[in-house]
Order: sequence, then structure tokens, then C-alpha cells
Amino acid sequence: MPVVSERRRLTAMTTVGKLLRERNIIFVTLACCLVFYLINPRLLSLDNLSAISRQIVPIGLIALGQFFVVVSGNIDLSMGMASVLFAIVLGVFFGMTGGVELGLLAVVASSLALGFFNGVMVAKLKLPAFIVTLSVLFMAQGLSGLIIPRGQQIFLMGGFFSYVGSETFLGIYLSFWFLVALFGLAYVVYNHTRIGTCIIAIGNSEENAKLAGINIDRVKIGIFMFSGLCSGFAGVMLSTRMGFVQPGLDGNGLLLDGIAAIIIGGTLILGGRGTIGGAFWGLLFIGLVNNALNLLNVEDVWHQVFKGLVILAALGANWILWQSREATAH
Repeated sequence: MPVVSERRRLTAMTTVGKLLRERNIIFVTLACCLVFYLINPRLLSLDNLSAISRQIVPIGLIALGQFFVVVSGNIDLSMGMASVLFAIVLGVFFGMTGGVELGLLAVVASSLALGFFNGVMVAKLKLPAFIVTLSVLFMAQGLSGLIIPRGQQIFLMGGFFSYVGSETFLGIYLSFWFLVALFGLAYVVYNHTRIGTCIIAIGNSEENAKLAGINIDRVKIGIFMFSGLCSGFAGVMLSTRMGFVQPGLDGNGLLLDGIAAIIIGGTLILGGRGTIGGAFWGLLFIGLVNNALNLLNVEDVWHQVFKGLVILAALGANWILWQSREATAH
């Protein structure tokens, strides 16, 4: 019984610790809501909040896949342009068949295959994830232009695209509920299964993880396959929101916003630490800031400057936390 009580106490302390780490981003997000509301009350209108929920879905899917990759001590730079490529794949199959079934199957299969390729290159061949995924980013960008010549579009109307892109439940778009469900599933896997424990262990120290009997290669390949699948989902949701696909879609913007979301949410860029809740709140913060800057008619160039400053501040805070953790450990 004392052992059980001690375990419960440690579990409770861990939960409280995670909540405290997430508290900062929650406070900042709510404070920004208040400030932006005072400047423009339209920001917190139900219609605008619903629009934000729709806008952040592709970013959220990128952020979720990136979260697991980063916690494991890696990075996936291919996710943004890969999502554009998968959106184009879906559009091409829709154009050929008039339905989405084959297109969705093609997106799932190709996204898993892409993730498997990235994972094998990183895990088996020991190549740096940065270099591998950067190369795949350029390949995805090139393939997008080969499939659909630049300047041309495929319009996606009716049926599946109208339903997923415009239907709501309780005033919130269905695509956002899908994102929430996926984050909920990821929370369970990350916090309550051995998979999450293995990912954190690898991010902290691959040598120690190997000594603990963890199959590092298999876990890494699985992480990159999930990252690829999230890119596929992001491409599908991007196509339903836009109503068309073309190679000029800003995939790299999705990638940068996704990375920004998890970093702002407290994920350590060096790996080994992060929370699903923090990533979700970071996503809400990015969505809120993007929307507010648009409503305030701020020029696009200043969007990037502001987000760059926010990410730099988040990185600084993460670095200080990491240094303090290292000092405590020693």
C-alpha cells in the first residue's frame, strides 16, 4: 500500500508540474485575447472564433506531428510542402474519378510511405533529420509543380469538400472537432502508454534509451510515419478549407506556424520535454495572433516580424528552463 500511495503521489506531482509548465502560455493567450478585444471587439465574436477554429486546423495537424518528432530530438522540415503535395494528390484523383475515396486512400498511403522514407533515412542510415527532411521538402515542392503546372488550379466543389469544409457542430467547424479528437488521442498515447515514455526517453538520451531496451530505430520510424500521416491529414483539411489546390499554396508557412505553436507551448527544441496541452495552447495562440493581425490590417511583413519575436522569446525561455534542469541534474 505505501508503494501504491507513493506512485499516486508522484503521478499527481507530475500532473501538477505539467499544468504549471502550460500555465504561462494559457495566461499569455488569455491576456492577448483581452488586449486584442479592447482594440477590436470583433475578435471574440462567435463568428470570428469559429473562423479561427477552421483556420488553425492544418497548422494544428502539422504541429501535432512535429511535436512527437521534436520531443524525440529530431525535426521534420518536409511537413508543410508535403501537405501541399498531398492536397494536390487528392485534387488530381478527385478530378479523374469525381469522388474522394481513391484520393483519400492515395493520400494515406503516400503520406505513410513518405514518413517511412524519412524514418529509415534518419534511423537506419543515421543521416541528420534536418538534412533528410529539407531534401524531401524540396522534392515535394518540385513534384507539386510537376503534377500541376504553376498558375493552374484544381477546384474542389460539393460533396465531401463542402461538408468537411463548411459544416459545423455547436457553432464550431467539424474539421476542428477532428483536430481536437486527434489531440485527445495523442494525449492518451503520449501520457499513458509506453510509446510516449519511449519517445521522451529517446529525446533525453538515446544511449540511456538503448540501455533500457527501447528499439530506437522502430520508434523513430513510427514517429516519422505519424508525422507523414499528419501531413496527409493537413493536406486534406487544407483542400477543404481553400476549395482548390495549386502548387503555390504556402506549405512552408504552415510548417513555421506549426513549429512556432509547439515551441511557444513549451516543447524543448532539443528534445525530451513537451506537453500535448502546451502544444494545443500554443496553436490557439498562433491562430489568435494571425487572426488579430489580419483584423487590425497589419501588413504581412510585420506578421512575420511579430511571430519571429514571439518565437525568439519562447526559445529563450525554453533554453533557460533547460539550463536550469541541467544544473539541477548535476
